[in-house]
Amino acid sequence: MTCNNDWDELEEIIVGTATSINIPDPNISMMKCQFPEYKEEYVKSVAGYYPQQIVDEQNEDLEILSNTLKSLGVKVHRPDTQYEKAEIKSPTWEGKNWQYYSPRDLTIIIDDMIIETPTPHINRQFETWGYRDIFTKLFKEGYKWLKAPVPMLFDKNYREDTKGVPALNNEEILFEAANCVRANDDILYQISNTGNRLGGEWLQSILGDKYKVHITEGLYSYAHLDSTILPVREGLVVYNGTRVTLDNEPEMFKSWDKIWINECKGTATPSTNLPWGASEWIGMNFLSINPNLAIVDKKQIEIHEKLNAVGIETIPLELRHDRLLAGGFHCVTLDLKRKRAT
Repeated sequence: MTCNNDWDELEEIIVGTATSINIPDPNISMMKCQFPEYKEEYVKSVAGYYPQQIVDEQNEDLEILSNTLKSLGVKVHRPDTQYEKAEIKSPTWEGKNWQYYSPRDLTIIIDDMIIETPTPHINRQFETWGYRDIFTKLFKEGYKWLKAPVPMLFDKNYREDTKGVPALNNEEILFEAANCVRANDDILYQISNTGNRLGGEWLQSILGDKYKVHITEGLYSYAHLDSTILPVREGLVVYNGTRVTLDNEPEMFKSWDKIWINECKGTATPSTNLPWGASEWIGMNFLSINPNLAIVDKKQIEIHEKLNAVGIETIPLELRHDRLLAGGFHCVTLDLKRKRAT
């Protein structure tokens, strides 16, 4: 079993937890990469753990997701949260752990290789410790395991003026796994607030000639790709129609059939004064179980109808605080094993 794409038959997965998620005290990485549209004074005023009701409701929804996956025959792992409130530091920065909510953000599985990526976020530097036991199990089963160079995160990594351009300079290797989309031997890599060009070049260097990393820029500069482009089976890709056009679509998908999503409706609005973690397009962040089945936000009728029209059955579930906590069904999971059709 390998994991080269997002649509082969899902066998094993991690589902995150909302238990420890918080808004850390603002630092340069938080303000440049996560909350660039907010004032630092405001973020500082609301920093801290999310209200317990929000955490409890999101964990209820994550438990339903876990049980749904188990009912489909998928083996489900959950994070180890023993370090959830840890203070963390290096010789160049200090902060505290942020979350174990979105395991896909910082780790990508390519073939039988676990790759921990060098996030530009200070508060996420030890986040993958929550999955360490799971990765050790996979290593014992024969997986390779690689961690990218740990970044020093000096201030010079972050652009002073980020209006309309990605936040990161090319001072050191920086990117998050969710900046990537896998399509077998082709990997789309997005330059954004959470990934610079050096990150894509490093990924290509360690993958070698077997894989082609397609570095794209100017598509969507905010953060991750999985609310913008989602391949659902060989030759079929779903596009966010407000970001992708026929003029800027990645070359690797030009010959594929397309499903265009034009609007995400009904994404929950938080009844708090807390900052948005994601746009309304987090509603497009769905999880494929196999080429004919996907878990989709129950409110996104257009996505359900368009997937159903091409023979993909959908399971309607919800994550009530997906936009506030910045993670839909794709974000809050990390597929470990998929069985390729023969």
